[in-house]
Amino acid sequence: MSRATSTSTPAMQPQTKSMMPAIPKERIAKLAYEKWMKGGCKHGCDQQHWLEAEAELMKAEMSRTGTTAMPAKR
Repeated sequence: MSRATSTSTPAMQPQTKSMMPAIPKERIAKLAYEKWMKGGCKHGCDQQHWLEAEAELMKAEMSRTGTTAMPAKR
């Protein structure tokens, strides 16, 4: 049997955690909980609330520190 090989260029690599400011999980959890409360305490949206809270806090922290997202090297 032969193996198929890909000749396409690799996709952009996601940013590493070292390039992103560290956000304490407690802050993310608190904001996610607030989003859950504002959303009517509906179950099944925990991951969405967590990701939204994490992104919101990350954006705020990056704005506060003047950090910008750097594109991945090719």
